[in-house]
Amino acid sequence: MTLEDIAKFLDDNAPAFLATLGTCGNPRLRPVQSPLLYEDRIYFYTSNEKNLYKHIQKHSGIEFCSCAKDGTFLRLRAQAVFEDDKKVKEAMFEKYPLVKDIYKDVNNPIFEVFYLDKLSARLQKLNGEFEIFKA
Repeated sequence: MTLEDIAKFLDDNAPAFLATLGTCGNPRLRPVQSPLLYEDRIYFYTSNEKNLYKHIQKHSGIEFCSCAKDGTFLRLRAQAVFEDDKKVKEAMFEKYPLVKDIYKDVNNPIFEVFYLDKLSARLQKLNGEFEIFKA
């Protein structure tokens, strides 16, 4: 399994569900639909006014899960790393016009992107077969 395979699975099986540790110490789960493969990293976006941003700032360990209609599922574990990279933000605007509609400009001070560092992934089929990826 490659990063390209992971990004394609996420694109084809949106939304994925992102789990974080909330600031209160309880788990939080939310749907996300914005994977972007850019220069060998998978990125997502959020607003720095949202709890997701606050949760990741406090505890960067996250997990994702996405499931295909045939029951195949993909689980990702990583450290979320925020990065202020205008090229990534421009690529996010290009891939997701809705993101551009929301944030209007890559310099919008609330628009944040993060990538998955120390990524490990497991793609598992219903018959028990699986593939592993480790960055």
